[in-house]
Amino acid sequence: MEAALPIKPSGNVVEPGEVYLSHTPLLRTHFGTQPDLFLRWNAVPVAALAVDVVVFLHGFSQQGREMPLAEKVGRSGLDLARRARPTLALVPRGNWLRHSWYDFPALLDGGLDRLVAYGLERFAAALPGGRAVSCDRLILAAHSGGGMPAVDALAGAGHPPDAFYVFDGLYGRDPRDDDPLRGTEALDRWLGERLAGEPEREGAVRIVYFERETGEFSRTVGRLVATRLAGLDPSLAEPLRRRYKIERSGVPHGRIAERCLPELLARPVPLPKAVSQVPSSVNSAAMSA
Repeated sequence: MEAALPIKPSGNVVEPGEVYLSHTPLLRTHFGTQPDLFLRWNAVPVAALAVDVVVFLHGFSQQGREMPLAEKVGRSGLDLARRARPTLALVPRGNWLRHSWYDFPALLDGGLDRLVAYGLERFAAALPGGRAVSCDRLILAAHSGGGMPAVDALAGAGHPPDAFYVFDGLYGRDPRDDDPLRGTEALDRWLGERLAGEPEREGAVRIVYFERETGEFSRTVGRLVATRLAGLDPSLAEPLRRRYKIERSGVPHGRIAERCLPELLARPVPLPKAVSQVPSSVNSAAMSA
């Protein structure tokens, strides 16, 4: 029987917390160390019926097959302290391939949906009353070698993310055996669907890159975004350009997620309808990155 998460209610609110889990059923085919899943949550109203979910896919590791998940959690930028919306964050450990390389085959073909459902199920089971909690907004973020797996996970998701953040991770495919830009068509479809929901349901894209390694794929996505925005009414397109952005990095590769993601997560977004009250101890902040 799976142990309950260390949920700590305090009055009307569940206090912020985190936990590492081992032998996650969905990730049993991923080769690597245990624990294999990290969960973090901010202050969540006890009565909440929905929370946001952030899934972060990590990149390469110089420790290879011996990489502890904590190595990637520490550099993920999953800081929820300034996020006003009740949120559950997940960091799955990838599948070690060889050398420093990891991928995420368990998240393909709907696997991202299954991971989100598993995290929500474990979280909800530990709440007072043990009721179901659904996902309101979904954010998919990735760094470095997690970028292309994130593209593939998005392509097969039944619940597409509202926001997609990749930090120097869109390397493209190996041109020796694949189309280097395969995956941009899935991102373009997702962009079309995502922008169709604006401004009633806000979304976002942030692709941060270095030209040498991830420039070609990243700039291609930038052109897709520009084309989509150009087809919108200018009064709508202009504010969207501040949320749908592709830009070169101003910080070192290893620090991009750690620097940028906290700011992106802090950006104010309307609260989910299923949440009637947000604790006053959790403050929102404007996005500055």
